[in-house]
Amino acid sequence: MPLANKFYRAYKFRGKAKRHDPCAVVRDGQHSIIACGCLRQLTDSQLLAGVAVAPDWQGRGVARLLLKSMAEKYDTQTFTFPYRHLVPFYASLGFSEVAPTGQPSAIVDRFHTYEKQGRDIVLMHYQPNS
Repeated sequence: MPLANKFYRAYKFRGKAKRHDPCAVVRDGQHSIIACGCLRQLTDSQLLAGVAVAPDWQGRGVARLLLKSMAEKYDTQTFTFPYRHLVPFYASLGFSEVAPTGQPSAIVDRFHTYEKQGRDIVLMHYQPNS
């Protein structure tokens, strides 16, 4: 966790790894962390959050590698809030855009909080067979 948080701070990403949440990282040939993502455990769901890739590594398949390595931890109650321009990417990994209505309250509350901050995000639900 401390190394993941150091990565987030170094690149000024909003993410933060929390002690009890599963996190994954991708390292380069020098063992430096170049990508990170976490699954926030909520009461009745989990949120894929803090997905970030170092700028020099963006657009090179690192995020896909990271998220595929995390997929074994996804279940039917896994959600994420990608920026709108990333919707096709997340759709290619089994996430589908959903309306907030009828989703778990912990997910909806966080989603609306982030929206109110001015983030151009979309609510997506993991549905691998859709």
